[in-house]
Amino acid sequence: MDIMSFLAWAGTLASLGGAVASLWQASQARTAASEAIRIRAQLVDHRKASELASMQATCKKAQKSMEKYGPGSVPSSLWGISPNNDAADVQEFLINLKEQRAHFGTRHPNEADQFCDVLTPLLDNFAQATSPELLREYGKQIVVHLSSISAAIKKQLDGKREKTQ
Repeated sequence: MDIMSFLAWAGTLASLGGAVASLWQASQARTAASEAIRIRAQLVDHRKASELASMQATCKKAQKSMEKYGPGSVPSSLWGISPNNDAADVQEFLINLKEQRAHFGTRHPNEADQFCDVLTPLLDNFAQATSPELLREYGKQIVVHLSSISAAIKKQLDGKREKTQ
């Protein structure tokens, strides 16, 4: 075997070794890319779950503020309360719900939009109420709707939590 044949064989072996190393590195890169995509999806789901949990807390605060107007209240128990503060809590929730509406789907109107469309006029009527009877009536309706949206938020949140586990 002369030197040229030896160099040809050595070059061939080096090329094959390089090809094997390239295939191994490509496999490692695909695995790393898949892992990065999986981790990104987990982070997005975690962020969405966190946003929904924050929205749920805001909803619970609004519900707590409006409970005094609920079905068990009587007009005489509403003297001396601060309906403006209670309405502000509901307004804060409505703003949060509109900001996070994407959690309820991409179609328009989605469930969040529908709740806002129902709650906004009720809240306006509540804010303009001049008697304890009207406060109680509109407050009771708001409490019922807040309970419904709270259940919808919980359903979304449970779905995100199950997905991240």
